[in-house]
Amino acid sequence: MSGGSSQPLGRWAPGTLMSGLGEAERAELTGLGGHRVFAAGEALINEGDAGKESYILLEGCCKVLCRTADGRSILLSIRVGGDLVGEFAAFDDKPRSATVVACTTVATRVISQRALLGYVEQRPAVAQAIRVAVVEELRRSTRFRTFVSGAPTVMRLSFILDYLARTYGRPCPEGTRIEVPLSQQELASLVGVSEPSLHRALARLRQEDSIITRYRQIVVRDLKALRFSQS
Repeated sequence: MSGGSSQPLGRWAPGTLMSGLGEAERAELTGLGGHRVFAAGEALINEGDAGKESYILLEGCCKVLCRTADGRSILLSIRVGGDLVGEFAAFDDKPRSATVVACTTVATRVISQRALLGYVEQRPAVAQAIRVAVVEELRRSTRFRTFVSGAPTVMRLSFILDYLARTYGRPCPEGTRIEVPLSQQELASLVGVSEPSLHRALARLRQEDSIITRYRQIVVRDLKALRFSQS
């Protein structure tokens, strides 16, 4: 579904593209594209497609998925307001390398390949900010995969929940609510464990009173206790 009005530029999560730009640059970049809103569950980008447009996320959050050789869907990362997605295809002119799906209602600015490339050619500072944001996302993904490759399951889960709470959390009466609606299958994929292993780790953290779990929602009651579980 689409709309015609622009979203206000508010605060942006650290490490996102928009957080690294000045107010004038943010206004110029968002002015390049048209406004579009995606409903929860709707795909902005599909792996293998030939589309070349990029999306600036203004509000909401998305999950980045990739298909394995045996057909399974793997959750690679979470992207939120302030992030730019789809830029790889715009820059290298190759098919989409992953699928991006809205976790919540997501407001975006859709920028054509021609408009984005023309703009960054004229604005070296913006081109550099995009490179920095891409590198930050790659580093974050690498940290995830490096950490979850050998650590015990509870440590892996604690690490991921701590990161999600600090980056995408919102204070609530019970603690910090993670504003990313992940299914347990998706969370297991992000942590790098099987669903039964995830269920056992979640149960242990609940017993320790570190978290509260609800349908597609996790509240971190005690961030300090959660970080202690990583040691």
